[in-house]
Amino acid sequence: MANILMRGLLAAGLVLAAAQAQAHALLQHADPAVGSTGPAPRELVLDYSEGVEVALCTVDVRDAAGVRVDAGDLHGVPGNGKRMAIGLKPLAPGTYRVTWHAVSVDTHRTQGGFDFTVAP
Repeated sequence: MANILMRGLLAAGLVLAAAQAQAHALLQHADPAVGSTGPAPRELVLDYSEGVEVALCTVDVRDAAGVRVDAGDLHGVPGNGKRMAIGLKPLAPGTYRVTWHAVSVDTHRTQGGFDFTVAP
């Protein structure tokens, strides 16, 4: 009986741990895509695995010299609580660094960064 109880507790703990791990807003997709090379975009769109609290999130985009090139207008996309977008200033050819900090609707924080390149 004790063995069955231990197995049940272990299974419950694993389910709880899996549920907590999924509660973090992880970057699923970006446009422009992570590591991509292409034409200059007018905005950056980020899709997360969970809903995000946009008011508590930050995104900045910088050029190779460290100059901020986003418009500072981070906003949620209507109808999609997992998506944020930020406008971009006109971008010259070169590599740009995106740094993001997301807060999921259940207040878990995640962060990351990636580069994309604007082709000449």
